[in-house]
Amino acid sequence: MGACSSREWLSIVADAVEQTDGSAPAIRQFIETQLGVEAGGSKRPMAVAFAAGVAELAQYAGGPWNEERTAVEEEREALEVARRAVCPILEARLQGRIDQLDAVWNGCSRCDKCGGPVESKGRRERGWGSTLGGLSLSRRYVHCEECGQGGSPALKAIGLPKGHFTAHLEEVATLMATTVPYEMACALLSKLCGVELSKKALEGMTEERGRAVLEQLEADAERFAPYDESGLPKPTPVVPPPDPEMESAAETDVAYIEMDGVLPITREEVPLSELSDKDREQLEEAKQAKARGGKARRYTIVGREVKNAVLYTAADCAQESPQRGCLLRKRYVSLLGTWTAFAALLWVELTRLRFERAKLVVILSAGADWIRSLAAWLPFEPLLILDLYHVEHRVLEVAHLLWGQGSARAQCWAHEQYARIEADQALMVIDALRFITPPTQKAAEKVDELKTYLRNNLDRMHHPVYRAHGLRISSAAVESANFHVTGQRLECQGMRWDEQGAREMAALRADLFNGRWEATTKQLLAA
Repeated sequence: MGACSSREWLSIVADAVEQTDGSAPAIRQFIETQLGVEAGGSKRPMAVAFAAGVAELAQYAGGPWNEERTAVEEEREALEVARRAVCPILEARLQGRIDQLDAVWNGCSRCDKCGGPVESKGRRERGWGSTLGGLSLSRRYVHCEECGQGGSPALKAIGLPKGHFTAHLEEVATLMATTVPYEMACALLSKLCGVELSKKALEGMTEERGRAVLEQLEADAERFAPYDESGLPKPTPVVPPPDPEMESAAETDVAYIEMDGVLPITREEVPLSELSDKDREQLEEAKQAKARGGKARRYTIVGREVKNAVLYTAADCAQESPQRGCLLRKRYVSLLGTWTAFAALLWVELTRLRFERAKLVVILSAGADWIRSLAAWLPFEPLLILDLYHVEHRVLEVAHLLWGQGSARAQCWAHEQYARIEADQALMVIDALRFITPPTQKAAEKVDELKTYLRNNLDRMHHPVYRAHGLRISSAAVESANFHVTGQRLECQGMRWDEQGAREMAALRADLFNGRWEATTKQLLAA
């Protein structure tokens, strides 16, 4: 704290309490006098901030207890006092560091974009919203005539962004908005941090972070791709550094990749030229009346699949009880997009975990065609296992259509087919289905679908062999990811997402559940 040690600051505070009447103005004036603050505090900003903070705390500590207030209200006020006491000190510390950097870089900085010289435009003041309150700081502003870019090297060096909010406030706010809907996130920010943000501002910063995370993921995918532009394997591929929080798959016999997809409700804008005269008329009426719902006529509801993957090793599998297991560590990959784009992102995570060096890589899934295509795209040959419980669900669905929902005959027939499938006798189930006469058209269609499904996945259904080798046969982890990682934010009742918004949120949710939120913030600031 300036030229004073912590002991000297505390000594001055003790003297202020003993030698004044204890009022906040008297304590503040005494501290400023002892620290040699000149009129207006122009020479000792930290001393001014410290005196103001101590005075704020003294006023709260010496204030009378209001008999009508509860402990809840008292705690809320204490938090507000703490913010008001600390915010000026934070502001003074930041200003001191900015002044140091501006003094060092005066006339020496160059343009980040073109590398040319920049011209100083003097010192300018601007503000930010933070988790402690508003900050107002003065910094040297420079401008490049060559490319028309302006900015402050000092602000960039200490991590203060060009936007209206500090990086930490954006980190906290977007974390809340990624966890819960925007309206609730705004309420949480107000309640927990004392920060008032509009829904629009919160949406904007969350979308900006989502775009930045996607751009970073896509850049990594392009840099570490296993194939060149012609589709041939790269002779000297670039490999990302290993993930320090996960055990390398090169040190284990078996690595697992579970994959599946989930369909949040998305919407696509319909051109005005394609709307009917009635819809255009009602849209204009809603616009004039500023009524809600009119804009919805410009959109058609669709579903775009978010593809999910969960990655872990055999060493990460633990047994909590005879009936329940758990994964000690895992990594998520999520993307709304084509399987080829998803495969590129998946490859980056695979190589971070060194899965390509494992003795065996198992892909567990429900049997979607895109997963088989992705497995064939990989530069190594994985073992594909069909999730046994997805098969059982399909069998039970057909049984209910054939023999009646919940009937004893349906249950008996379904269990018989389960036993055959678990014994690697799926062909017997296919043969049995040939001799069944479905009672309805829907039942007939489902029977045909089940036969096709089993026939297409025969090479992935050797479950007795898998069990004999101690391999997992359930894709429960990715089913959980569909619900917890993706569904709880993207599939909330009544929500409609545009495709880009859903893609960004899926990426943010995966980043959140991977525990990388703070690390990502640092990477985005560095970029």
